[in-house]
Amino acid sequence: MRKMQIKILEKRENAIRFVLEGVDVAFANALRRTIIGEVPTFAVDEVEFYENDSALFDEIIAHRLALIPLTTPSDRFELDALELDEYTVTLSLEAEGPAIIYSGDLKSDDPDVKPVTPDIPIVKLAEGQRLVFNAYAKLGRGKDHAKWQPGFAYYKYLTKMHVSKEVPNWEKIKELATRKKLPIEENENELIVTTLTSFYLPREFDQYLGDKIKEEVVPNTFVFTVESNGELPVEEIVALALKILMRKSDKFINELHKLAE
Repeated sequence: MRKMQIKILEKRENAIRFVLEGVDVAFANALRRTIIGEVPTFAVDEVEFYENDSALFDEIIAHRLALIPLTTPSDRFELDALELDEYTVTLSLEAEGPAIIYSGDLKSDDPDVKPVTPDIPIVKLAEGQRLVFNAYAKLGRGKDHAKWQPGFAYYKYLTKMHVSKEVPNWEKIKELATRKKLPIEENENELIVTTLTSFYLPREFDQYLGDKIKEEVVPNTFVFTVESNGELPVEEIVALALKILMRKSDKFINELHKLAE
């Protein structure tokens, strides 16, 4: 197997797309699962209500608070450690209606841990209604609850679509691939499209699939997409996932050595 390589295809504020080469599907899936389930973030875990005259039960408000993404300062915590810090952040609120309460109204006792965006609505208070609570946020992992997931990660096999020029209107496929900005190779006999993104052919070409149109899977090569909720920079999520995988592998190897002694 070739040495692992990563080639960045696209980088946006909260999303990254890259080609991962030189790994098998087991590693690709392990990376995906680690990104979703092992990279820790802050999220509200407990809420202590002092007053709640709103139309929503305490449990509903607590659930909404838990799903608000909170900034997670990676420079202050060992997020790639197998054991997490027990540090707790308090987000407090005291409000009276009429008002719509947003995530930006929460007051954090740690300026580094706060809602990613101030515009998430929590509850609407009518005139005279009051809401007072303390919400306690801590580090956790997505494998324990979805509120701690740092974002989404998914991948596809990198493939090359070989289109014979005997296919009627094959130029239409070339036009579609060009529109999607996919790499195209062309020779005398066929058109070859590298599917860096999902590429679906019009139904008129279904009858040629497997015969004059064939899809070749590029061995040990995958196209990854990772999207962040905003708690952590997206490239940091990938880096932390790789570090966590490495630490887990080292721990497993050490345990095997102990058994062999």
